[in-house]
Amino acid sequence: MMTNNTKILFIHGLDSSRESTKFHAIDSKNKFCIDVDYRNLNYETVETFYQDIIEKMKPEILVGHSLGGYWALKMSKQFQLPAVVANPSLAPNFREDYPEIMDDELNHDIPQFAYIELGDEILDMHITADRLESFMQVEAVDGGHHRLAQPENMNKWIQQIEQYFIEH
Repeated sequence: MMTNNTKILFIHGLDSSRESTKFHAIDSKNKFCIDVDYRNLNYETVETFYQDIIEKMKPEILVGHSLGGYWALKMSKQFQLPAVVANPSLAPNFREDYPEIMDDELNHDIPQFAYIELGDEILDMHITADRLESFMQVEAVDGGHHRLAQPENMNKWIQQIEQYFIEH
């Protein structure tokens, strides 16, 4: 489906990896994911890790799911990179050192899109969708679950960003 050779960094969620169905659903040959053991690394260590990876890899789009969506939003603002997030965690609570994403981190003109499955049994995606709608285009669909029933739906938002690059 995609014809562009856009470099994509996929940021996986908590207790996930590059083996995730979300990573494999991204319709691109130029996609990358590096496994991170979030449970055993503090916030600062993970932040520095992603900063270093982005500086070295120079991705053009960030894609993240759940905790990976949290990091995609954080790094998107910091590096001025477009992002697609799916069922993002905006206030991770598995560790005490993770700050909630604040509105000033979302309020910018970097292209960002959110794909949300409202049937998420772990995170309240109704609240997340309501919060993100002020800052980005949100596609919220009924049903689904936290692991995403239709992860391939992220592709249309990746294509939107690629189209934005072509037009600008």
